[in-house]
Amino acid sequence: MPRLVDHDARRREVAEVAARLIAQVGVERVTVRELAKAAGYSTAIVSHYFADKRQLLLFTYQAAAQAAQARVDAVLKPAPDDLIGSIEALLPLDEERHREWQVWLSFWGMAIGDPEFAAEQRRRVLDTRKRIEKVLRAMAANGKLPADSDFDLIARELLTMINGLAVQAGFDPADWPAERQRKVLRQFVAPMGVKD
Repeated sequence: MPRLVDHDARRREVAEVAARLIAQVGVERVTVRELAKAAGYSTAIVSHYFADKRQLLLFTYQAAAQAAQARVDAVLKPAPDDLIGSIEALLPLDEERHREWQVWLSFWGMAIGDPEFAAEQRRRVLDTRKRIEKVLRAMAANGKLPADSDFDLIARELLTMINGLAVQAGFDPADWPAERQRKVLRQFVAPMGVKD
């Protein structure tokens, strides 16, 4: 009897290996052959799950974004107004999140010249901004922010801070350890009256 294979799990596994390789050598230098070798598969198996390198890269980008989204959801489920926790879930505070940011940063260059990657990038940014706005509205509903706040503008400011902080930490993690990132985040939101 043939062995059953969980195809979705296999695709995620290959994407995880791709993410590690992208973080190590950059998106341009990742080849299907290198990926297959690192995953312990033949190139035929990798090609069975992904039609080409581009499809594999898009899946890898989406998988990294979904992992971040799941972390944010886990923070917000018990506390829908936990702004600091939801932002910390996105920042590169540990090895896994640092790798995700390296993957995302690698794809920003691709998004400039590729309409599909650009559309995916815009969707992810809009989704993150709307999630932050939802947290801000929950804060207002709980009396932690004025009800007449410009939630869209604040969400844009926070997203800009997240991106800037993550880029700095992504390129110089020794200068931006988790403790410093958290300190900058708290200082940024302090004028809003946000506390842990």
